[in-house]
Amino acid sequence: MKYKPYRDLLLEIFPNYLKVRKLPLNGGMSCPNLDGTKGFSGCSYCNNRSFSPVFDQAKVSIQEQLEKFVPKLRGKYPNAGILAYLQPYTNTHAPLEHLKGIIDPIIKHPEVAGLAIGTRPDCLQQEKVDYLAALNKKKPIIVEIGLQTANDLTLAGINRRHTLKEFEDAVARCQAAGLWVTTHVIVGLPGETMDDFKHTAQVVRDMHLAAVKIHPLHIVVGTAMAEDFGNGEIKLLTFDEYCDAVAEMIRIIGMDVAIERFSGESPSELLIAPDWCGERDKIIATVEKKL
Repeated sequence: MKYKPYRDLLLEIFPNYLKVRKLPLNGGMSCPNLDGTKGFSGCSYCNNRSFSPVFDQAKVSIQEQLEKFVPKLRGKYPNAGILAYLQPYTNTHAPLEHLKGIIDPIIKHPEVAGLAIGTRPDCLQQEKVDYLAALNKKKPIIVEIGLQTANDLTLAGINRRHTLKEFEDAVARCQAAGLWVTTHVIVGLPGETMDDFKHTAQVVRDMHLAAVKIHPLHIVVGTAMAEDFGNGEIKLLTFDEYCDAVAEMIRIIGMDVAIERFSGESPSELLIAPDWCGERDKIIATVEKKL
């Protein structure tokens, strides 16, 4: 079986470019799970330093980041479309006027072809969806809404503080507004089995999402999960178990949803386990062989 690679989706969204490259940017946002809106301790697995290359740019203005990073990316990829990517934390978690101050300069930049926005389902109030939909008529907007799992018990257990229903509602409203909607999920969360992974894949398929990122669970320093793992309370998937799960999920997801990736890694100084998660090429080869 084959799957739809993310590059095929990018060709649909940006037909004028043979290649599109992401440009990570930091909007200086927080998260409702960290700033007290919903909680202070964050999701139990999350340390933004472990997955964002622009984590240290939080206090640098968007204009300065664009001036610094766009020429570097353009120099490396002279003919590629540049997809700006607001990555760290929750990038619609702010009053609308504040969001406009961050997003408008990105959309107006002549070198930027479009914008991807990482966020949570509980931070997409309708006025923000309407604003993004208006921008989408100027340049493509991709809204990446984190799900992690379709199991509400697991969502509560990892302190996500949102439900599957909230995710489905946010996706439906963004899609109704004409936005491109993608998601990311984690395979191997505590207590989950193949049945959970398959259910999550079914939700991704049935919601007609444009793309999905599939990640193995990482245990990284500075998280509640790291403490639980150190106490022997978390059993991680083996390499083969992970690849089996991903292959089964891709079979369910089918060809209509692009697979943005199904590996993920953290800097070695932050990663506690599993030791195989950085073996991207091996994961891809193994999953494709299983498919």
